[in-house]
Amino acid sequence: MTQRPMALERAQATAEGIAFERAYGLPRALRDGCFLLEIPPGIDLTPGIELCRQFYRPLQDGPEETRPYRGFRDLEGIYFDREHFQTEHLLIDGPARRQHFPPDVMAMTERMHGLAVHVLRTVLTHLGVPGHLWPTITGNAVEGGGIQWFAANHYRPERAQLGCAPHRDTGFVTVLYIEQEGLEVRVDGGWAPIEPVPGYFVVNFGAAFELLTRPLATPVQAILHRVQHCAPSGDADRFSFAAFVNPPADGLLYQVHADGTAAAARSSEEFLREFNEKTWSDQYEDFGISGATA
Repeated sequence: MTQRPMALERAQATAEGIAFERAYGLPRALRDGCFLLEIPPGIDLTPGIELCRQFYRPLQDGPEETRPYRGFRDLEGIYFDREHFQTEHLLIDGPARRQHFPPDVMAMTERMHGLAVHVLRTVLTHLGVPGHLWPTITGNAVEGGGIQWFAANHYRPERAQLGCAPHRDTGFVTVLYIEQEGLEVRVDGGWAPIEPVPGYFVVNFGAAFELLTRPLATPVQAILHRVQHCAPSGDADRFSFAAFVNPPADGLLYQVHADGTAAAARSSEEFLREFNEKTWSDQYEDFGISGATA
């Protein structure tokens, strides 16, 4: 059952943190699991759009000026063909981006990851988590460590399948750019659309953040979401791209308690392998696991 579009809280990044339009905006965003974040001035998103329109094409397929954005299908462990869904995508960590991405895409991803870390630090502050715990409980993601994944997604309209599997993101914070409809979140037993809002990213919280804050009075919620089937629309296929701030895949996931202590909860790799099996049911058992830090 599809519901009315979900109305998300709106915010903008400031030097001090994330400022919401309404006084209760941040608490509601933590409960909703997502919110809208105004795209800061100076972030050029056209390189990400070009990447999404080109990455799955052969190097020789197109004009010379788009060549740096093509040819990624040949990169094992970076390109993923989802056999049960419309999506094909790149998932690429920091060292691989520096090796394979053109400078304009690299600059854009750095800005998006910086925003995600800014959100992470703002929420930890709001929840009263002691600062001395931050490096340990986030795998140093608060300082740009952990794994900073970037995903570029193309939805193949010729496939009569669901756009993307229902899932919760695995990490702490996701900063997502969308232009077309299709994203839906699970609310009250139904699926509520998230409509694209020009000038805004969609920010959502991941399962590692939910686990981390579960013992607190106002824990972070990781929203279950999917992309519905994307029908052909002229020559403009649906695309999206996102920056993820995640803990290290070879480390531990933690829980923090109201008394200011924290304890390891489970293995990050074990959690990710369970996620892959439940979500994708395909050959990519190591999706989101193999990757260097930062």
